[in-house]
Amino acid sequence: MRQSFPSMTTSRRTLLTGLLGAGAGLTLAACGSGGGGGSSHTPGGAFRTPAAGPAAAPLPGENRDSVLGVPAAYDRYPSAAEQFASVAKAPGRGGTMTALMQLATTPPPGRDANRWWQELEKRLNLTWKPTLVGGSDIGDRAQTIIAGGDMPDLFNVNHYFSPAIDRSVKQGAFTELSDYVGGSAILEYPNLARLPAWAWRNSSIDGAIYGVPRPTPLVNNVAFYREDWRKKLGLDMPKNADEVFALLTAFTKSSPAGAGVKSWGLSDLNSGFFAAMHRVPSTWRVEKSGSLVKDHETDEWEAMLEYMRKLWVGGAFHPDAPTMPWDQQRQLFLNGSIGMHAEGFNGMVAVGGDLGVIQRNSPGADLQPMLPPGFDGGRPNIAQDTGYWGYYSIPAKLRGDKDKVREILRVCDYFAAPFGSSEYTFVNYGVEDHHFTYGADGSPVPTTNAARLSELSMAYMCQPAELNFFFAGQPAQVAKNAQSFLHDAMPVSEPNPVVNLYSETAITKTPVLKQLIDDLMVAVVTGRKPMGALAEARQAWKSQGGDQVRAEYEKAMAKKS
Repeated sequence: MRQSFPSMTTSRRTLLTGLLGAGAGLTLAACGSGGGGGSSHTPGGAFRTPAAGPAAAPLPGENRDSVLGVPAAYDRYPSAAEQFASVAKAPGRGGTMTALMQLATTPPPGRDANRWWQELEKRLNLTWKPTLVGGSDIGDRAQTIIAGGDMPDLFNVNHYFSPAIDRSVKQGAFTELSDYVGGSAILEYPNLARLPAWAWRNSSIDGAIYGVPRPTPLVNNVAFYREDWRKKLGLDMPKNADEVFALLTAFTKSSPAGAGVKSWGLSDLNSGFFAAMHRVPSTWRVEKSGSLVKDHETDEWEAMLEYMRKLWVGGAFHPDAPTMPWDQQRQLFLNGSIGMHAEGFNGMVAVGGDLGVIQRNSPGADLQPMLPPGFDGGRPNIAQDTGYWGYYSIPAKLRGDKDKVREILRVCDYFAAPFGSSEYTFVNYGVEDHHFTYGADGSPVPTTNAARLSELSMAYMCQPAELNFFFAGQPAQVAKNAQSFLHDAMPVSEPNPVVNLYSETAITKTPVLKQLIDDLMVAVVTGRKPMGALAEARQAWKSQGGDQVRAEYEKAMAKKS
């Protein structure tokens, strides 16, 4: 298992943006079962980095950044005349293709009443038969399908929702794809060749490529704060831990939301911002000896815990923050009662995101991303996310059918169409004059017809939507601010050193081990346990499987070096 998400660091909204609908009853035609085992990749062998395709010509209004990992920002959306074709011909061969997909928001209507579905089949030149599963249910459904052996042609793998799925991958449930997309082989699929190397690398397991990733920014857990509140209170931008403390406690105590409106600094014990301030390692630290140290074993993590305890005593947190359901936390934020909230850029400022709701509820609200300052005024250490949100695999039963594998990869190539292409517009916005129209500023304006919009909920695939900073309906400066934030954040960010390594013990033990440390954090922050309880929790973590997880990762690291 790859321990890719730092404990209590990644906001749940960041993880679940677009995946909040209930499971749909759209399970359609199934495929026959097939065998597993074997691959063209030597376990633990060198990762064959997919080659990068030729750089595309800049689009009108495009602003590129020199720092690796920082998306381009766009002043405007390309007009229909400016959009280009990124796919030379339809990828399908006229047959049927099945898929297990994550459902975005509400279930869509069936094919006969679904204009997007009908148009997709024309564009792909095949009959598209998906199984759509909403939210966290995708993990359980994936395991059930694997166990039954009736696997679709294209299979969404998301080990966040189902860590044990990595075991199935390692046991040969899916086709290893290095021969198809490793090195220069990927150039057969130009849009896949534009996906960032980090998404391929981080989604691999022990150097092997098992699917096409949906790429996301490497820094995607951003602290948005009420800039209008800060200015109203006359406080400077925080440059150290003391000034962050002053800001967050003032959000609670000084009524910046106005007379009679109760506000708080924070509604969630999200430790990511404070971990970055105290330079906590990104899940694990690699010592010079090659040994691994878990984040909560470090002095930096202990200092972070003490600081969060100080914030609690100072009143920065909502009193129900440790137990408040996510929906309630978000509602407080949307209602203008919370001053800082962790979010991804798309969840915050994309069409239908939080920014528009807050601006309607609180006219004049100004939300800005805050780069964590070092606790002492120096550099922070931001834990990178994985840089992908699931990947799309091909079952092992198709390993011997190279033509089918290539057809499936061509379909993925279509979904991965880049910003500025006509395919990107269709995949992400639908059919003009049915799902959207172009506004006066050239931006796609979604229809207000909820039934039509729901058709697009079956479009969640490997498209690079999160890697393009254009936010329809928002001023161009919002996209530039997002780009500027990542320009500053990427150089002070750190990857998780075990992000693409496999540990069998981590699969079975991580839920319990994580809960042990999370419970300790809540107990200490809220004062139910003293700081001295950390030593006991650390020892329990080690003895209950933590040391075994460490040893397995260290062994996997040694094979790579």
